[in-house]
Amino acid sequence: MSIMKNDHLKKKIINYNIIPLEVSSLSISDKIHLNIDAIEDFLKFASDTDCKYVYYYYTYYNLENYIIPADYYNEYSGDFKTEVRKHNQHIKTLNFDSPKSLTLFVLQNGTYVGVVLDDPWIDNQGISVAVEAIEEIEHKFYREVKKISDNKKVQQKENENELREIIFNDPEFKLCKNQALRYSYLIELLQKEDMMKYDYLVQPYGYHKDGNVKWFMDITWELFKERERKQKK
Repeated sequence: MSIMKNDHLKKKIINYNIIPLEVSSLSISDKIHLNIDAIEDFLKFASDTDCKYVYYYYTYYNLENYIIPADYYNEYSGDFKTEVRKHNQHIKTLNFDSPKSLTLFVLQNGTYVGVVLDDPWIDNQGISVAVEAIEEIEHKFYREVKKISDNKKVQQKENENELREIIFNDPEFKLCKNQALRYSYLIELLQKEDMMKYDYLVQPYGYHKDGNVKWFMDITWELFKERERKQKK
């Protein structure tokens, strides 16, 4: 069942000599849900019980949840990008102003009495959110995805080794005797313009007792101490 939009709904409510009030957020504990599935039937109920106000609350699908970020796939083939583009073009033809649900209610002695009308129109069309659509496209181009993924792993390992070599050769690193100091050290290091390319290796940072920076620097410190031991022999 499609749900009428805001302007039409307000006119409909006013026709019943009731004042429409839109709700910006909905959090009510005491609720009674009526077994009514038509807006007109609920408005008749509200009118018959001499309600002065009808409150209403819409939910919508979020366009951003369905659009695949095309810049994630700059290194992929033209055929792959075409599939991403086709998905996004189709999503942009949809009317995201169409409500997903409408809650109508009145307050009787402080108790919510209302109905929830649902129209899962995107779900009914079998349209995938971006995460699911990406998985479908990547499955279709499995070999290409695996090759690029393997190359990224190799590049990431090379970047990790490069970053650690820079850290090992920095005299300041020797002074970082605990996790908090090593955490601060790496954060400051990666803020330098020529070091920002390594930032992705430890995103998201976390904090000094847990997270990617902590894990990276724990390993780095152990490798550093091992290197020192070997040099002393």
